[in-house]
Amino acid sequence: MKKLLPLLVFTIFISSCSSPTDKKIFEKLTVEDLKTAIENDTLFKSTYQLIEFQKDSVLTTELDKVKWSDLTYSRIHELVEFANDTTLTKPLKEQFEKEWKSKYGIVAEQIDSVSVYWKKYAKENSLDQYVKVELVSLDKDYYSYSSGVRSVNLGFKLTPLKGKIEQMRFGYEIQSKLDEDNEKSEYSYLLSTMDYSWCRMSRPFSKPTTRYWEANYTNEKILESRSVKTLLRDYNVNIAVDEIRIDGKNIDRDDLGIPKSIERHWEYENKEYLSDLYMDDVAKEVLGKNYVRNYEYRNEKMDSIYREKDKLAYEFITLKKDKAE
Repeated sequence: MKKLLPLLVFTIFISSCSSPTDKKIFEKLTVEDLKTAIENDTLFKSTYQLIEFQKDSVLTTELDKVKWSDLTYSRIHELVEFANDTTLTKPLKEQFEKEWKSKYGIVAEQIDSVSVYWKKYAKENSLDQYVKVELVSLDKDYYSYSSGVRSVNLGFKLTPLKGKIEQMRFGYEIQSKLDEDNEKSEYSYLLSTMDYSWCRMSRPFSKPTTRYWEANYTNEKILESRSVKTLLRDYNVNIAVDEIRIDGKNIDRDDLGIPKSIERHWEYENKEYLSDLYMDDVAKEVLGKNYVRNYEYRNEKMDSIYREKDKLAYEFITLKKDKAE
């Protein structure tokens, strides 16, 4: 009996020191296990939810589970804790921020300079210098048997600025002033041809003239109950001239030769969280340099640290269905 006593005490000690989170992730945690784990660390609730999500949505077959069979709840939770500990991660992120500025800060400044150059060039060579286009009238055709609108024609005043216009094409887009999510760059028309309604003018004119074009169904629904005054009060009518013939010469916006990466970048430059989109393409196409966006550089560096800390736990956390397959 005396010999068994130390063994019993040792067994009780080991049992009391063990944690339910030491179980493998494919072992079911009881309600008591979860209660104990969450009482010890409230963050474990989020860890558990993450693990269960991965198990239910990604690791759906027995073969999917093989690689992760020895992974424990505690290993994953330790990595989650580390990632959420700002006292550890904040200095690292600040360090990587400095590294990024050292490697790519000058490239970012060069991209901004290139963008400014092409904006000036685009403005100086814009086809708007040849003709002014203004919405001045809405002509509505009503059904004879009801008050419903059959069609709406938009009247645009075309004013030649540098002599006789032989032919031209312009587009217009009706955009709500309340639609802040669709705020666009001054130059975004260069890409947004799908959003514009296009009007072609084939009759020459050498003095101001007003011509009419029928609105499409979408614009008609906006215009049918509005006057020009109320429309311009609530909407922006964005106009872009993209083709013109003057003095026997055809000119279109493609003749400007603006790099495609610059045009794509302009489309997002006013978006708070997307303002650096396509800057890497600008760097490659225009500057012949590599560029990595700030957050991408930081995230890649942090991922390498998480991977070094526990590669298997990191791969489990970041696992996606296509990777599992």
